[in-house]
Amino acid sequence: MKKFLLISLLVFAFGCKKDAASNISLTGTWEYRGTACYCTPATDTTAIKPGNGNLITFTASTYKRYNKGTLQKSGTYTITKDQANNRIIYDGGADSEKVFFKIDQKKLTFYGPVPLAADGPEEYYERIKN
Repeated sequence: MKKFLLISLLVFAFGCKKDAASNISLTGTWEYRGTACYCTPATDTTAIKPGNGNLITFTASTYKRYNKGTLQKSGTYTITKDQANNRIIYDGGADSEKVFFKIDQKKLTFYGPVPLAADGPEEYYERIKN
């Protein structure tokens, strides 16, 4: 019985793998790649191509938003858990509309409390710099 317990503990200890922190970190520069919704598509197709200048840069606690290379807004942000989702709160606005995000490797998705299937938009960004 002791051998079984010891083997079980060893398998458990070495069998678990930690997620890579870089896969879940917002830190870096992200470039806009498009919006999905049941709405009228954008007419400016250059806005989603690489090098479009529509960027969000995150440090550990600050952000900067650029539109075609021009700084539009900057400030601070915090991340909280809202049930099972990561929520980002810009500039201390905890009472503002909820914005959630998920990161899958180099793809960042922002979405609201309304899912895409119910006409809730999703914005997609690609990490271009860590």
